[in-house]
Amino acid sequence: MSKLIECRKLSKRFARKYAIENLDLDIEPGRTLGLVGPNGAGKTTLFSLISGYLKPSSGEIRVFGDDPGASSQKGRIGTLPQDAPFLRGISVEAQLRLYAKLQAYTGKAAKAEVIRVLENLKITDLAKQYPETLSFGQRKRVAIAQALIGGPELILLDEPTSGLDPVAANDVRNIIRALRKQCTFIISSHNLDEIGDVCDEVIIIKQGKLVKHTSISELVERDSSLNLLLSDALPEQAQQDLNELNGVDDVITDTENPLRITILFDSEQPDQLQLEIMSTVQKHKLSIVEFSRGETLTGKVVDLVKG
Repeated sequence: MSKLIECRKLSKRFARKYAIENLDLDIEPGRTLGLVGPNGAGKTTLFSLISGYLKPSSGEIRVFGDDPGASSQKGRIGTLPQDAPFLRGISVEAQLRLYAKLQAYTGKAAKAEVIRVLENLKITDLAKQYPETLSFGQRKRVAIAQALIGGPELILLDEPTSGLDPVAANDVRNIIRALRKQCTFIISSHNLDEIGDVCDEVIIIKQGKLVKHTSISELVERDSSLNLLLSDALPEQAQQDLNELNGVDDVITDTENPLRITILFDSEQPDQLQLEIMSTVQKHKLSIVEFSRGETLTGKVVDLVKG
């Protein structure tokens, strides 16, 4: 399979400081990737290099097999900056039609494309409104609509749910899930729970250097531990019963929150063992408030970045 993005010894330097340094990275089409790292790691710079807004200081980057910003990429990349600006006093529809025309849509075709993306995001009611009258969440949806114009094959999202209330943030995540089969997403976010929820792979960078690029399932080792939040603290007999299950290695209670337990296991049938664990917990009249497989993504990223 041909690579969508290829970086070889990619570096970008501002004065004497490297924002990206000797980065080797391959991204295949059809993925949803999280781009994570501490502030100043180089995430925004990498987005700018991919988009062609910045030129490398050294090394090579190829997007769709060509230099970033090449005419062959027109309409193939959509971007959502963290704080996408909109003009005051000009309707949402008029501004989106302008973006469509910049991608070679004309007249009725531009209008039809704007209607398509507004309907896709279920925000046709915002078409005649002005950006300054919209809520933060509504403006974020309009910004996503702008990124989707032309049906790009690659979409770069910078903190797509930052500042949104839980309902609006969930709506944005659902939009990403609905579209992920149609294009490749690269999502920069500090919300690692969100990255773990919607992404297939994660790219971790620190001080401009690649720390790790892997699938999320491999990173958190979903088939080696189970995390539970219980309705009550785990009784001693329940812990003993769990430890006696075939395949369970250890049962660890969170010292800061005794309602949270982590069960470490080594089993060739992890799904069956998970059912046995839940059955054992419920046998002791405990309710499972939430559960997840594997170490949390947040924990793994923090460990890698600190290391």
